[in-house]
Amino acid sequence: MLTHKNCCLKYGVTRCVLLVGDYAIKVPAMVEWRLFLLGLLANMQEALWSKTGWPELCPVLWAMPGGFLVVMRRARVLTDEEFLALDLEHWVQRTDYLIPVEIKSDSFGYLDGCLVAVDYGN
Repeated sequence: MLTHKNCCLKYGVTRCVLLVGDYAIKVPAMVEWRLFLLGLLANMQEALWSKTGWPELCPVLWAMPGGFLVVMRRARVLTDEEFLALDLEHWVQRTDYLIPVEIKSDSFGYLDGCLVAVDYGN
């Protein structure tokens, strides 16, 4: 992770996330061809799922066609204590739908005081 004041770069398996001010900018990882393709798909899935308007999903503000770039609002990451205290298995099961998120701490954050999925659609 690279950090500088209100800016940092985080690395996932298939994407890199540049956190700048109030924004999270996601681009496919350039480590190998297969992971790059999976990063493109992950960005396209988030852009598609975000259109549902479900309040549990961190909204995509802008997406480049083809999955080359996604811009979201930056959410506050969960602390370890917050993650362990939440019943996320229950949280993903809504009355009418399931939230498409992997249950891991870096998939969630707080946006405007509400818990949201920040890495979803997998």
